[in-house]
Amino acid sequence: MSSTAGRLPGGASAASAAAKAGVGMFTRQVANEVARHGVRVHCMAPGTVLTDRLARMPQQVRQQVAADHPPERLGMLEDVALATQFLVLDAASWLTGVTLDDAGGRLMR
Repeated sequence: MSSTAGRLPGGASAASAAAKAGVGMFTRQVANEVARHGVRVHCMAPGTVLTDRLARMPQQVRQQVAADHPPERLGMLEDVALATQFLVLDAASWLTGVTLDDAGGRLMR
């Protein structure tokens, strides 16, 4: 698991952003090393997801954060879970080394 903090400058500290970006490169490197053994490796980079911590913030703050995503809503845990589930299905067997930006299009902005 990573986050958009490793793909988009701004919201995180430099150390956090570098660590999240490192997860993406680690994913690609390990995927390259183990693919010949039939092992697939992926990285999820979710956008802002409505967690208990975020739910405790004022509504105005949540609306501002949601506005950073083209659908103008926060992600839900189910959004990340379903996207992750896809990557492990046989239907995705041709994919490996993928970083999936499950971020409601946030990286398009």
